[in-house]
Amino acid sequence: MQFLSNLSNHQRRLSLLLCLLTLAAGIYSGIVQQRIVNPLLAPLDQQANSALKHSLMLSSASFATARLIDRGIAFVSEAEVGVGVASVKPGQLLKPLQDMAVRYSDVMVVAMTSIGLQLFLLEFGKLAALPLFGGGMLASATLLLLGPPSWRRSCRYLLRGFIALLLIIRIGIPLAAYGVAGLSDWVLTPQREAAEAALQLETAALQRTEQPALSTEQGSLSWLKQMAAQANDLFAAMKSFSDNMVEKLIQLIVVYALQTLIFPLLSLYLLWQAGRWFVLRPIPLTPESAIPAH
Repeated sequence: MQFLSNLSNHQRRLSLLLCLLTLAAGIYSGIVQQRIVNPLLAPLDQQANSALKHSLMLSSASFATARLIDRGIAFVSEAEVGVGVASVKPGQLLKPLQDMAVRYSDVMVVAMTSIGLQLFLLEFGKLAALPLFGGGMLASATLLLLGPPSWRRSCRYLLRGFIALLLIIRIGIPLAAYGVAGLSDWVLTPQREAAEAALQLETAALQRTEQPALSTEQGSLSWLKQMAAQANDLFAAMKSFSDNMVEKLIQLIVVYALQTLIFPLLSLYLLWQAGRWFVLRPIPLTPESAIPAH
């Protein structure tokens, strides 16, 4: 600091410009990213990546369960049971549960999309955030040093913007993903595990019931009888769903909406507000910038 204070204004700018050129060479050669930034942030990246992949696996399994419930109820809904000379379709009584399963599968699709987007941002931050936003920072700092005084305020805002984007993408996104995973494990995991265990228990009978294949030796009449028997078995399995299955599905929708949509969006909103405050906070006037340019 004493050395810099003894330099003239021109020498000080030249020294800072040489520092910027050295930093640019380190960034675009990959030395800063591969040997300093990525190894330093590797534990956070691994924790965030592991948490997101675990959430993606749970969402995929829940989507498969929802589709199984939907297919099972659709199959039962088409089965007719003879009552005297008439026939009825008792599976139609399970239509509300089928509708809820469809809504649940839609939420799982949105959840998997959200997690996939977060994984993309995580990989983007590791590979391209520093060269992209670091280049913007270097260009803004160069304009701040060499540009006319009338550009300084705009260059400072631009420099702050690139710094905020770099910190949000490279550090904020992994930290938010890891924090959301920790919060979800602490608050939501017991409810999710209990609801999924109840669904898996009730759908176990559905997984063992399959549609019979048509055999040319037995003929169409025998196949239809097997279909009726299978439909009755499947209807009995579906009837084993208790009245609280809809409540369990609603509970899972709330849990996954919080874990994969609301919590990540809230964390991104907070990061955005922090970056916006960093960019838009007042810039103190220096004696040089207070003098109007002629």
